[in-house]
Amino acid sequence: MENNGKGLKTCTWIFIILSVITPLFAIGSIICSIKYKKYDQAKGANLLKISIIVGVVIFILNLFTLLGLG
Repeated sequence: MENNGKGLKTCTWIFIILSVITPLFAIGSIICSIKYKKYDQAKGANLLKISIIVGVVIFILNLFTLLGLG
Protein backbone atom coordinates (compact mmCIF):
# COMPACT_ATOMS: atom_id res chain seq x y z
CA MET A 1 0.00 0.00 0.00
CA GLU A 2 1.03 3.60 -0.42
CA ASN A 3 2.67 5.58 2.34
CA ASN A 4 -0.28 7.91 2.82
CA GLY A 5 -2.77 5.05 3.23
CA LYS A 6 -4.87 5.93 0.19
CA GLY A 7 -4.87 2.29 -0.91
CA LEU A 8 -6.13 1.18 2.49
CA LYS A 9 -8.92 3.74 2.35
CA THR A 10 -9.95 2.49 -1.09
CA CYS A 11 -9.87 -1.14 0.04
CA THR A 12 -11.95 -0.28 3.09
CA TRP A 13 -14.68 1.34 0.96
CA ILE A 14 -14.65 -1.61 -1.44
CA PHE A 15 -15.10 -4.02 1.47
CA ILE A 16 -17.91 -1.86 2.92
CA ILE A 17 -19.78 -1.98 -0.38
CA LEU A 18 -19.16 -5.73 -0.74
CA SER A 19 -20.48 -6.23 2.81
CA VAL A 20 -23.95 -5.50 1.46
CA ILE A 21 -23.61 -8.60 -0.73
CA THR A 22 -21.77 -10.85 1.73
CA PRO A 23 -21.43 -9.96 5.43
CA LEU A 24 -18.08 -11.75 5.56
CA PHE A 25 -16.52 -8.76 3.79
CA ALA A 26 -17.35 -6.68 6.88
CA ILE A 27 -14.39 -8.34 8.59
CA GLY A 28 -12.10 -7.10 5.82
CA SER A 29 -13.45 -3.57 6.04
CA ILE A 30 -12.94 -3.51 9.80
CA ILE A 31 -9.36 -4.75 9.45
CA CYS A 32 -8.54 -2.21 6.71
CA SER A 33 -10.06 0.67 8.65
CA ILE A 34 -8.06 -0.23 11.76
CA LYS A 35 -4.88 -0.22 9.67
CA TYR A 36 -5.90 3.09 8.04
CA LYS A 37 -6.14 4.72 11.49
CA LYS A 38 -2.33 4.72 11.54
CA TYR A 39 -2.34 7.24 8.68
CA ASP A 40 -5.33 9.40 9.59
CA GLN A 41 -6.83 8.96 13.05
CA ALA A 42 -10.09 10.85 12.49
CA LYS A 43 -10.97 9.40 9.09
CA GLY A 44 -9.91 5.93 10.23
CA ALA A 45 -12.23 6.16 13.22
CA ASN A 46 -15.12 7.21 10.95
CA LEU A 47 -14.41 4.37 8.53
CA LEU A 48 -14.32 1.94 11.46
CA LYS A 49 -17.72 3.14 12.68
CA ILE A 50 -19.19 2.83 9.19
CA SER A 51 -17.69 -0.64 8.77
CA ILE A 52 -19.11 -1.89 12.05
CA ILE A 53 -22.56 -0.40 11.41
CA VAL A 54 -22.78 -1.84 7.89
CA GLY A 55 -21.53 -5.23 9.11
CA VAL A 56 -24.04 -5.45 11.94
CA VAL A 57 -27.01 -4.24 9.88
CA ILE A 58 -26.30 -6.60 6.99
CA PHE A 59 -25.69 -9.50 9.38
CA ILE A 60 -29.07 -8.90 11.04
CA LEU A 61 -30.85 -8.58 7.69
CA ASN A 62 -29.28 -11.82 6.46
CA LEU A 63 -30.25 -13.53 9.72
CA PHE A 64 -33.85 -12.40 9.25
CA THR A 65 -33.79 -13.71 5.69
CA LEU A 66 -32.36 -17.02 6.86
CA LEU A 67 -35.08 -17.38 9.48
CA GLY A 68 -37.78 -16.39 7.00
CA LEU A 69 -38.75 -13.25 8.86
CA GLY A 70 -37.93 -10.74 6.16
